[in-house]
Amino acid sequence: MHNLWLFKEKRLVILRELLRCDSSRGCDLGRRLKVEKNLLSYHLAVLREKGIIEEAKEGREKHYRIKRTKMPLVRSVLKVVG
Repeated sequence: MHNLWLFKEKRLVILRELLRCDSSRGCDLGRRLKVEKNLLSYHLAVLREKGIIEEAKEGREKHYRIKRTKMPLVRSVLKVVG
């Protein structure tokens, strides 16, 4: 499977949270998930570069959400991993 990069535990946790809340500021994600800023930034960058999530800036804050076209993939992956 060519999407094995998606099965990293932290990325799955991030995707679960984004699926649950639809959109979130990066700082809120880090706080809720108890993930260090650098680690969170790294995984968000990977998900963004792979086209799974999108980022929108509002002032100095960045908001993240799963791309609508990628929702079926994310739901499938999360269903498989539980």
